[in-house]
Amino acid sequence: MSSPDQEMNVYSAVRWSAVAKYGAQVVEMATSLYVARIVAPECYGLLGMAIVITGFLQIFQNLGFGAALIQRKEINDRLTSSLFYVSLAFSSLLALGLVALAPLFSWFYGDNRVGPIIAILSVTIVLFSLGLVPSSLLTRRMAFQKLAWVDIFVSVVRAVSVIALALAGWGVWALVWSSIAGSVTNTFLLYLFCDWRPRWFFYWSEIRSVFGFGANLTGFSIMNYVSQNADNLIIGAFLGATPLGYYSLGYRILLLPREAVTGVLNRVLFPAFCRIRDDDNRLSEAYLRVCGAIAFITFPMMTGIAIVAEPFVDIILGPRWLPAVPVICILAPLGMLQSISSTTGQIYLAKGKVHWMLRLVMFGSIVHTTGFAVGVVWGITGVAYAYVVTASLMLLVDYHFIFTLVHGLNHRSMLRTLMPYCVSAGGMGGLVVITRTILEYASCANRILLPICVVSGIVAYGLIIWWIKPPALRELARIIPRRLLANTPISRVNEA
Repeated sequence: MSSPDQEMNVYSAVRWSAVAKYGAQVVEMATSLYVARIVAPECYGLLGMAIVITGFLQIFQNLGFGAALIQRKEINDRLTSSLFYVSLAFSSLLALGLVALAPLFSWFYGDNRVGPIIAILSVTIVLFSLGLVPSSLLTRRMAFQKLAWVDIFVSVVRAVSVIALALAGWGVWALVWSSIAGSVTNTFLLYLFCDWRPRWFFYWSEIRSVFGFGANLTGFSIMNYVSQNADNLIIGAFLGATPLGYYSLGYRILLLPREAVTGVLNRVLFPAFCRIRDDDNRLSEAYLRVCGAIAFITFPMMTGIAIVAEPFVDIILGPRWLPAVPVICILAPLGMLQSISSTTGQIYLAKGKVHWMLRLVMFGSIVHTTGFAVGVVWGITGVAYAYVVTASLMLLVDYHFIFTLVHGLNHRSMLRTLMPYCVSAGGMGGLVVITRTILEYASCANRILLPICVVSGIVAYGLIIWWIKPPALRELARIIPRRLLANTPISRVNEA
């Protein structure tokens, strides 16, 4: 991306970001699978209803100031302290307003259980604002080793609390209070690892200096949230808590690649892209390498999930979750595309084109909401199909602007970058389909079919990738510490 030292810093940042994300995800995934067997789907639906509201208001709590601290070239204590007090005051007002309006949301959903959940979750808005500045400063400094420990420890706290409360029969409140426990832990650890503390002064001039950037980013976040959560709102209002619980599970599967890979990289990409934003050649090269690295993991992941969704849900989550299988199969291909397209925001931010993002997502929110409103007539599968259609349309529009913004990026270069991973995932998928068909013909139980399909898919993809040797294999070798690669095949790929 730039000089050797800067590039190694980026690889180190990605490494630690991966440690945080994957360490946290292993804990959270294992916990979710276990708790899903204890807590009813209706409880997840109730939490989903509440989070639609609380998540929307969380957008306003920092007014885009966190990203402004990362993007700005020079910062000082006057700026950080002023942003801290504005964010804290505004988030406190939001939390109080949420508590006051909680009964109204119960009326909207037609379920009196939703209001108290929203009132309790309002605490997370204030807790997030308290940790805004130290989190942004650690990200700006690319101190991802410290952030990794924060994420992992928070996941452990959430896991322990939700399992204990679920076993005690707390139902949906196990999910709610574990979220509170995680937020408290996160705020405490951020201050433990960051040496910054708010000073006792406040300057409106500092607020005004970043307000334009923050306002545009907040506007984008609002419309983006509407776009991504209108499906949950519509399903909750028209179909109820249980169908929303099934849909939420399918949607969480869609988010797996974004959380597992893109979530790791996006944390690093923004500060990294900011350093090379004026050099389109280097930015284009870096972005294509990132897309290849994402596709290397997410394309086979989502292909496999789509093929083995039914035995996976039956064995891992239990038969009562089987109504979620069609949603998973419908959304899985979209997960592949969105794992790539969700990185475009880092380019807009690095280039300072937040107003482009705002206009794009305003159009997208209208498209998505219209699609969901039409699709809900056919239930949760209708909403899922509507999401695939509208998101695919918006992906084409999004990349039209990205190709205009960064010279050197175009349809041909993207296709050339992604083609090896499409071929590899397709070959793997074909073998897994054949394997599953043979096993089903032999009347194998799902508990036997699932592990055989998973192992055959991993082996097939590994062999195809080893034969093709795409660039992402070398990128992986540079992220993994050298001492762990000694005398391994990947180390020889890196040397080549």
